[in-house]
Formats: sequence, C-alpha cells, structure tokens
Amino acid sequence: MTRAHYPLADRFEHWLGDPLTPDNLLSFRNAIAWDEDEALPDAAVTRLHNFGLHRGYVPRALGGEFDDSESFLALGRTLARRNMSVAVSYSTMLWTVLAWIGGSAEQQRRIAGWVLDAGQFPCLAYSEEQHGADLTANDLRASRDGADYRLRGEKWPINRATRSDFLVMLARTDAGPHLRNHSLFIVHKSWLDASRYYHLPRVRTHGLRGCDISGIGFRDCRMPAMARIGAEGHGLELALKGFQVTRTYCTALSLGVGDSALRLVTDFARRRQLYGNSIDRLPHVADTLANAYLSQLMAECVALVAARGLHLHAEQFSTWSSIAKVQATHLVDNAMHELAAVLGARYYLREKHADGMFQKFLRDGAVVAVFDGSSIVCLDSLATFLPELARARQRGLRLDATAIDALYDLDRALPPLDYGRLTLFGRGRDAVIESLPALADRLAALDADADCPADRLAALGRAVAQLADAIAAIDTETLADATPRGQRNSARRFALAERYCALHGAVAALGLWLLNRDRRPGFFAAGHWLLAALERGADARFTAGQLGADATAALIDRLDAQTVEPQMYSLLPWPLAPEGAREADPEFEPTPQPESRHESLFA
Repeated sequence: MTRAHYPLADRFEHWLGDPLTPDNLLSFRNAIAWDEDEALPDAAVTRLHNFGLHRGYVPRALGGEFDDSESFLALGRTLARRNMSVAVSYSTMLWTVLAWIGGSAEQQRRIAGWVLDAGQFPCLAYSEEQHGADLTANDLRASRDGADYRLRGEKWPINRATRSDFLVMLARTDAGPHLRNHSLFIVHKSWLDASRYYHLPRVRTHGLRGCDISGIGFRDCRMPAMARIGAEGHGLELALKGFQVTRTYCTALSLGVGDSALRLVTDFARRRQLYGNSIDRLPHVADTLANAYLSQLMAECVALVAARGLHLHAEQFSTWSSIAKVQATHLVDNAMHELAAVLGARYYLREKHADGMFQKFLRDGAVVAVFDGSSIVCLDSLATFLPELARARQRGLRLDATAIDALYDLDRALPPLDYGRLTLFGRGRDAVIESLPALADRLAALDADADCPADRLAALGRAVAQLADAIAAIDTETLADATPRGQRNSARRFALAERYCALHGAVAALGLWLLNRDRRPGFFAAGHWLLAALERGADARFTAGQLGADATAALIDRLDAQTVEPQMYSLLPWPLAPEGAREADPEFEPTPQPESRHESLFA
C-alpha cells in the first residue's frame, strides 16, 4: 500500500472505514437516514470523542495533541468527505482558538480542561437576527454590575447554541459607535442562572439538516467577569483574529465535500453505459471530470500553502485567510454544479446511487461559503486591502530562498503556531505573491527531463510570465481606482479581489510543484496539471473545451488511478479505506482501536 503523507489522517480514515459500507456508523446510508429525519448525529459525535478527536483541537502545550495546521486540515478532509453534518457539528470545537489567541494562562488551562477532561463543546455566539455579519451593530449587551456583567439580548442563528456546554460570545460593552464597543467572553453555561437564559427553537435548514442551528437569549443574566477574554473593548479585534485561523481551516470542509462529490460522479460515469460505452469516455463528460479534478487539486494547493503559511507568516492572515477560503469554495462549488450535469436526473434523487449522497454534499458544501464571514465579507475585506498590497509590491518586496523553501517544501517541519503573531493588518504583505519572481527564476533554471520535456517547460515559462503580467495589471487597476478612503468598495474592486484570489492560488500551485517535484515523479512532476491550472488564469470557474488533449488525458488517467486504488483526490499519496472496510476493522487498522476516551487517535 502507498505510504500516506499524513499518517494521522491515514489512521483516522481507516478507523472510520469505507463510507459505502452501510453498517459503518459514518456511512453514507446513515448520513442520508439522519438527514431525512433531520436527526442530530449524536452517535457519530460520541464515536469521534471515543477516538479522541477532540484532543486535536487543543495545543500540545496545554495537554492536547494539536501540532500543525497541515495535519489538522487533513483530519478535517477525512471527516467532511463522509458527512458534513457531523463535521460541522464537531467543528464548533475550533472556537476554543479564541482562548489560545487572547486568554490568560489560567483561562487557557480552564478551557483546555473543558475539552480534554470533559469533552465539552463550545458554540460561537456572534451573529444576531437583525445584523447578520455586521458584528459592530450587534445589540446583545453585557453591562457592568459590580465585579460581574449582566447580559440582555439574543444570538441567532448559532450552530450548537442549544447543545453547547459553553459559549464563545461577542457582546456590546459600550454604547458608542466606535470599534472598541464590544468584548469577547467564553462562558460556561453552568456559570449562568438557568432561569435567566433561554434557547431559541432549532431552525430547519436547506443543508446541514442534522445540525443544531438554533439560538440563545438572556434576560438580565449575571455573568462572572472571569469569562471575559482579553481587555474590555477588544472583542472585535479578537473575533477578527479568530476568523483568520478558522477561515483557513474551512478549506478542509470544501476539500472533503469536493472529493466525495467527484468520487460519486466518477464512479457513476465509469459504470453508466450509453451509446455502447461508459459515459466517462464521452468527450464532454471526460472534459467535465478532468476539469473538476483539476479544480480539486487547485483548491488543495491553496489550502496546503495557507495551512503552512499560518505557522510561517501569521501576521499576513488578515488577507491570506480570506483568499484561501474564497478560492477553495469557489473552485469546489463551481465544480460540483458542473458535475451535477453529468449525473443528470440522478442529481435530484435522494436515494439509489450512493444512497443519494451527491445532493446532500451539494447542499451541505454550499454553506462553507457562508461560514466565518461569507465570501462577500471576505472579498470586501480583501478589496479594502488591495491598494496596500499593490503599493507594497511596487517597493519590490520579494520572498527569499529560505522562506520559499519553508513555505512550499511539504517535507519540511513547521514551527509551532504562534497565535500572538496574528494582526489586524498585514501591511501589504503576501508571501505567496512575493515568491513569484524567485519561483520564476527557479523555473527558468530547470532542465528538461523524462517527466517534463522541453516543450512543456517552455509552455510553463510562458504561463508564468502571463501570471506575473496579470498580477501587475491588478495592481495598476487597483491604484487607478478613485474610490475615496472610507467609502464602500465598488463592484469593480470586488471583481479585482476575486481575480486576486485566483492568481494567488496559481502562484501557490507553482511553488508546490517546484519545491516538491524531485521527490514526486510521474503525474506530479510532469506538470500537466500545473500548466492547466496556470492557463485557467484568474477564474475559479471552468467551461467546456478549456483543457488541451494532453492535459485532459493526464488528469483523467490520474483520476481513474486514484478512484480504483482508492486514494484521496490529491497531489499527495493518501490511501483511503479499502472498499468494504468495516469501521475499526483490525485487518485494515494501522493501530489498535481505543477502548476508552482516554486512549486517543493520537496515541
């Protein structure tokens, strides 16, 4: 069997078994059954706790098992490819990151204990019915009452609001219209008078039907001051820093959903017979599958480089996290809609092919673009920073060779994630775009070989030159934009931000190829996929006929190989649970199954 690049995710994958095996708890059949009943997936959440997954959300320095974002991303992909309702129900554990960013040592130890010792869940209580993403306008008040606070107001809609054990909550602590009018609190429900808070009813949703999407309200409810994280009035700053981490990790959800959606359609196309042959051999279908596979690989490049960048360039993530989230969701969501056409009428079915899971993935995956600040919010933020990014590049900033190696070489260990390096403003820095001049030099110095002949190297060189020109054009258009400082971003500026996301992703793909090709011969080193990604340009969408014949053939061959073996649709070696594998089956299990909550997936 191929040696997995992510051994922890490999163990997790094999413990969970084949999702097409009906008796496995996290099977597609159970996912659909829970969805049809709008049932909360409590048994699956408990099983994940028994595997010790919750330990991966707490830094090792606080007794947990979190080491690096890249490995954490791999765990998220493994879970999301089975059931997004379960992945999203579990993902609220991630909001403990606000304690690691802004909490005191005592608060961090306390909250780590809630997770590690009791396996308890938080919820993120930010949004309100009347204000949505406009956090500065929220009405929930936390008024001083001696040494404590009194809460008045409601938060809605909130994932796990009713079922959470503690709240990560943003509340207004000053009536003024300034940006220091909110504070952040992490409060355990056991600290509150149960007669003074109430839960709002669960909301029925289009996707994620198995999630507790509800709300919470407070009637003059006393809250101890020790629940406040950071200084009073610094809540919005902490909230924005938290989004820089969580937006980066949202890419795992898109990648997991995208993998399964493409896998289900590929399997259907290989089995479905029309006109005397399987439909995956029809030109249009083959083109769609190849392009969707390419989109998955491009989204992976964006996500992997962002996960590594979080450790190496955390001070840049006020923009970088938005870029990663927007680009990954755009790539995967567009591919899924194109794949629906290949399924045809079966796209609408809630049964039969793979128990009807494609339509669930399509519905559930769409919500990632709404999480942690919607794509519109992320693009608005990025659009605001575009002039600063353009001016910084005009100063000739370049990433040096050492920094390039650390960012793109996937075999290099990452330093610990330093949450203290997160800032609200990246001051115009983008390590990915700054690496392009040096990457172009490395490409020019490459010699042709058996994997990548001279004509393809030359084509790559031309594509990289066009990439540099496209970035320069965005900078020119941005600096020529007459939008006055302080006014809302124009639609034109939004479009520039969207193009910037795609170009950033293209440079990430180039960096990964150059720094890893020597150790990954064959499909990776040949670079058909990279040339196709660069030629797609500043657009996450694809249309029929974009790919050349050689690129289509290379992508389809690799897609077929990773479908049959099976492997995750990835640039990296990543074996999946074998067909028919049972959950925690000793024959396939890399390590013994834990017998209690204290024997961990991480053992």
